[in-house]
Amino acid sequence: MANYKPTKLTIRFVDTLPWAERDERGRVLSYSVRDTVVKGLMVVVHASSKTYAVQRDLYAQERDAQGRRVKLGTRRVRLGDARDFLSIEAVRTKALEVIEQVRAGIDPNKPAVPEAPKKEFTFAQALDSYIDRCERKARRPSTIDGYRNLFERYLKDWADRPLKELGDDTLGVDERHRHITKKNGPVAANQTMRLVRAVYRHARRKLRDLPPPPTDAVDFNDEKRRDVIITDWPAFWATVHELRNPVTRDWYLFLAFTGMRRGATSEARIEHLNLEKGFLHVPNPKGGPKRAFDLPLSGFLVEMLRNRAKENCEIFGKDYPWLFPSHTSATGYITQGLKANQGLVNPHALRHSFATAATAAGLDPFAIKLLLNHQLPGVTGGYIHGSALGVTLREAQERVTAYLLGQIHGNVLALPRRAVA
Repeated sequence: MANYKPTKLTIRFVDTLPWAERDERGRVLSYSVRDTVVKGLMVVVHASSKTYAVQRDLYAQERDAQGRRVKLGTRRVRLGDARDFLSIEAVRTKALEVIEQVRAGIDPNKPAVPEAPKKEFTFAQALDSYIDRCERKARRPSTIDGYRNLFERYLKDWADRPLKELGDDTLGVDERHRHITKKNGPVAANQTMRLVRAVYRHARRKLRDLPPPPTDAVDFNDEKRRDVIITDWPAFWATVHELRNPVTRDWYLFLAFTGMRRGATSEARIEHLNLEKGFLHVPNPKGGPKRAFDLPLSGFLVEMLRNRAKENCEIFGKDYPWLFPSHTSATGYITQGLKANQGLVNPHALRHSFATAATAAGLDPFAIKLLLNHQLPGVTGGYIHGSALGVTLREAQERVTAYLLGQIHGNVLALPRRAVA
């Protein structure tokens, strides 16, 4: 068997190395010659082939308790057949690459584990994250249910779409808006795209590589504000008093004489009613608990709600919690109004009607906003606390009630009883 000392390998030198011999049993007596330039590089000669290889010790990256390096073993890495290399420099370059891997604690002979494909963040995941944010910010359950309903009706096929793909598909998003507009109307289409925009912007705060919101390309539909308000108050009064259910009757009157939103009115509880001080506490209006407020009650409303609480106790039991209860509703309280063909406007139209009546009664815009629990504008608005204006707002509520009763009974000078002395 040939025995060569380490030498500076060259292509010519390797070519002149004799083939390895065989012993008496026919086994090949392979031998190697090490390079003096790159430590660990060698050429291995077999009976009919010559290959370059690197041999180095492999150590773990972490040291033991005594701070010593932990040897994992010796690794010999085959670089390739000598005939595949045109220069010794190419051999040494490849050898150095392998040596760097070994120094980094990587075993070059161990098959590399392919990286798992990066999971794309989908629209459904982004929606779940956005809804979680809304729940943590105490948004009303009805608002969150509305988001889920829009998703189920118009966006369910987008559940598994990666957000990045959606962000690049501006034409597709605009087409979806136009499709919903034609099939379900302009309001439904706009509401759906507002949800898409909110969900996408929420996700983009965390995923900075997302493109701009695709809804930037959407031409939103014009939406007309509801222009249906009550102008014939005597007719409204007569229609309400023809209702067979006294709870529904009081529910409509309460909406008309306070401008309260339907959801908050339906969820009103007996425990939040203070007849002595003349207000109803609303703990979870639109905007969540941070927008909680005390709704002032006129004398007319105090008397109506006193009778309502008394009747509820007789019919539903003294422990029944709701101010406007219902035997037929799964929630235990009235959830929606009657259909328009029964002669009554949409409950939200009563909010518009109240604001119009308040203006006609001479209330200033700030008082109307506070009664409707609207956000006051500007810096000054932030300094005004409606909860500290109980007497003033009850007087304002009395003026609106007086105006409405005057319209209903044909005596514009009529004044209702006051809620408190």
